[in-house]
Amino acid sequence: MGKTVNSVRSEIDIKRVLKKYLKNWYLFAIALAIAFAYANNKNRYIVPMYQLSTSVLIEDKSHSQVLQERGPISASPIHLSNKVIDNQIALLKSFAQIKRIIQELNFDVSYFRKEQFVDREIYKDAPFYVIFDDEHWQPRYQKINIRFISSNEYEVWSEDFRPFVASKRFPVDVEVSDEKYAFSVHLKEGVSFDQLQGREYAFVINEINGLTNRYLHKTHVHIEYGTSMIVISTQGENREKERDYLNMLTEQFLLGNLERKNQILTNTLNFINGQLEGLGEELTELEMKLEAIRREHQFMTFREKIAGLLRNIDTESRDLKNHRIELEYYQYLYNYVKTRDNLNDVVMPSSKGYNLPMFNALAGRLSLVIQERDILLENATPENPYIRSLEKRIATKKASMIESMRSTIETKEQQIRDTEYRLNELNREFSEMPLVEREFLELERQYKIVENMYDLLMRRKVEVELQRAANMPDHEIVDYAGDRGIMNVSQRPNTAYLHAIIWALLIPSVFLFLVVFLNNRVMAIDDITANTDLPIAGSVSEKPAKGFDTILRSPNSYFTQLFRIIRIKLNLQPKENKKVLMVTSAVMGEGKTFFSLNVASVYAMSGKKTLLIDFDFRQSDIAELMNLDPSRGITTSLLHNLPAEQFIQATFTKNLDILLSGPVPPNPDELIESEQTRKMFAELRERYDYIILDTPPIGLFGDAYLLNKYTDAIAFIVRHNFTRKKEMVSGLNDAQSNKLDNINLVYNCNNQVIKDIDRGVYDEEAPNRFFLVRWSLYLRRIVIDVLRKL
Repeated sequence: MGKTVNSVRSEIDIKRVLKKYLKNWYLFAIALAIAFAYANNKNRYIVPMYQLSTSVLIEDKSHSQVLQERGPISASPIHLSNKVIDNQIALLKSFAQIKRIIQELNFDVSYFRKEQFVDREIYKDAPFYVIFDDEHWQPRYQKINIRFISSNEYEVWSEDFRPFVASKRFPVDVEVSDEKYAFSVHLKEGVSFDQLQGREYAFVINEINGLTNRYLHKTHVHIEYGTSMIVISTQGENREKERDYLNMLTEQFLLGNLERKNQILTNTLNFINGQLEGLGEELTELEMKLEAIRREHQFMTFREKIAGLLRNIDTESRDLKNHRIELEYYQYLYNYVKTRDNLNDVVMPSSKGYNLPMFNALAGRLSLVIQERDILLENATPENPYIRSLEKRIATKKASMIESMRSTIETKEQQIRDTEYRLNELNREFSEMPLVEREFLELERQYKIVENMYDLLMRRKVEVELQRAANMPDHEIVDYAGDRGIMNVSQRPNTAYLHAIIWALLIPSVFLFLVVFLNNRVMAIDDITANTDLPIAGSVSEKPAKGFDTILRSPNSYFTQLFRIIRIKLNLQPKENKKVLMVTSAVMGEGKTFFSLNVASVYAMSGKKTLLIDFDFRQSDIAELMNLDPSRGITTSLLHNLPAEQFIQATFTKNLDILLSGPVPPNPDELIESEQTRKMFAELRERYDYIILDTPPIGLFGDAYLLNKYTDAIAFIVRHNFTRKKEMVSGLNDAQSNKLDNINLVYNCNNQVIKDIDRGVYDEEAPNRFFLVRWSLYLRRIVIDVLRKL
């Protein structure tokens, strides 16, 4: 059995610490003086930093003309998934693109003007420029100071680069080289020595990959809330330099988007050009044959019958040619759908002038399912059951598209066979004509068919070329860099002084130190262990917002796990007839009823029959909380010598019953000591696996002492920032002196940090009250909180 101290222990004498602080007041004065001197010196070396931003509207109008089936959906920003925008951001911030921009803007050398305390970057305002040999070893990231002696000579020195620790002089416009450097300095056109006299400058030769990484990390992109617009921002010492970088970055981003967008049209043109090349060769060959026959033979006008026969043959031949071209395209679609995972680069039927409503519908539905899957994958894993079902739907729809194309190909092959049969019949009839006439007409018929197909493809080629010429980027620059304002984000001088005062005086630390250690309430488990050796069964977080039955509503929550730990530590053993747990505390308001209800719920959830008995005859809240009949309870059973089971009330929780206290008896102590109470406990032990007793505080009433002989374990509730240390120590000493055994302390409302995933479980809504009552309670709460903090 643990021991409890007779008086509250105080580990640290705060008054003694305060007296020492007052005695050494001069240390604070010295610290303030040093801190102000340091802050003043630090402000001299502050380099201004500017933040600029530009905005780009992200849209997906790709293939809006060529792929008309997806155009209306793709062109609408509200259909853009986060993945689409994230992909565009990844392209925007790609290493290769930023490196190309830095090279085009000549950021490989940085120029500075030396001032009294800092060196300011001057970018384009530098009166000179440096050319260096990139293949030679260079002093990368080493600041080299430069001063012009005359218009033909300059002097360099450096604190960072060893070869220039001692100053050296070199001629202008002449390359100077050594093992560790090779560069030349040139004056800009129109710069005279008078403009340079008395001024000092510096330059830094950057390493292109390192500089690219630096710009990659300081380029920040975020999505404007509620839109598909991205805002790109960066910070730097020179406003003009950052403005040029951001504007070049967005311009190159739009240019790259346009090039990728034109690739689909280029693929279509390549397909058409391939067809035109074959048809052109066939036309040339037919023209040569027709011309040869015309020179060798003379032809008269043919009979009307022959003309009609030729027209029919021409029609069938043209149809056969069209069917074969369509078959070739359908086989292309079939192979594409069968081997690819998406439809981004496919030449759609509308671009070829073919009408395939089934294929278009299936392609549209497949695109929507793929889009839905991609959106879900941003916040879930591929193992998610719903994502797996989407994968099955995608596979099914893709199989349907393949089957649809297979059916279309079979239909087209049958049409080709039918056309070939009709054409053979016409050719057989035509074969009865004279050989020369028949040969000429055959060639002329073939020539017209090929010529018609050639003209059709040429018209389509012109349409696609016009579309490519009129193509615009999907995205649009909304604001150029600087249009949204330039923000000075460098540290303000007042901030340094403010930090100096805080760190010098440490007032917040002293105030918090006083609040924690002068508080006479239990603020941590250490306050409990410092005053008693009794075991601590566990701690309970603050009362959840959903009410007393949070465990029943959320059996897997963090709050429920705390009660499960307490249940394990209490170690009641029904098989050893250790079934009864008594819940008590030192004073009222420490959460005994709240704990009793929840711990009883945890026992019931374990599959054991559990009974909660309300032995608080004077102030019972369980009936109201559980919506039970308060007139049926222990007092009625004991006073009229009736079986307790008649007054036990079931709850909506399986395995959990409640026996209320009933009407207030005139003699609670005598009622507890009666023979009927002993018999009641004997009956209840036989019927239930666990029995929880909610009793009054032992610091005010003696009911818990009388019930001790029926209990196997005791849960003593201590509430965070409510229970006074003196009351806790006094209550525990009284309990131990009255032979209360197996006491386990429970730290209630410990205000510990709960993860965000469980935070929604604990939000509590205030009850609806008359507004004057609400305001009076609100003001009372503020006054109490202020007094507790003091």
